[in-house]
This record gives sequence, C-alpha cells and structure tokens, in this order.
Amino acid sequence: MTSPARTPYSACAEEAAKLDAALKEAGINAPPSTVQLNEEDGFKVTRVAPPLLTPSQTARVTRMVKAARK
Repeated sequence: MTSPARTPYSACAEEAAKLDAALKEAGINAPPSTVQLNEEDGFKVTRVAPPLLTPSQTARVTRMVKAARK
C-alpha cells in the first residue's frame, strides 16, 4: 500500500504546525498559523500565514534569532 501524495497544502500545514510548536516551545502564546491558498498570474500559490505577534513577542523572537546566529 502506498502513502497518499503530499500536496502543497499538506506540506504548508506541516510547516505551520512546526512553526506553532517552535513558538510554543519558546514560551510565546500566539494564535495558530494558517495556510492560505491564493492565485497569482494563473498559478495556485499555497503559503503559511504566521500568526500576528505583539511588539513584545516580535522583539523576543528577534532576540532569539540573533542569539542563534552568533
């Protein structure tokens, strides 16, 4: 038996779940990410829409990313 095909939507949904888990692990309580399907120039485009963070949450994530890059 073969596994079902991985669609662009399911791939984005998996990445959204990873992002939400990483934010939760960092102690940031944010609404869940969503997956958006749009059409651009006749092509269907699927993207992860990250949650809107408060300014303090954004600053915290920025500090974490800068510290990880060192």
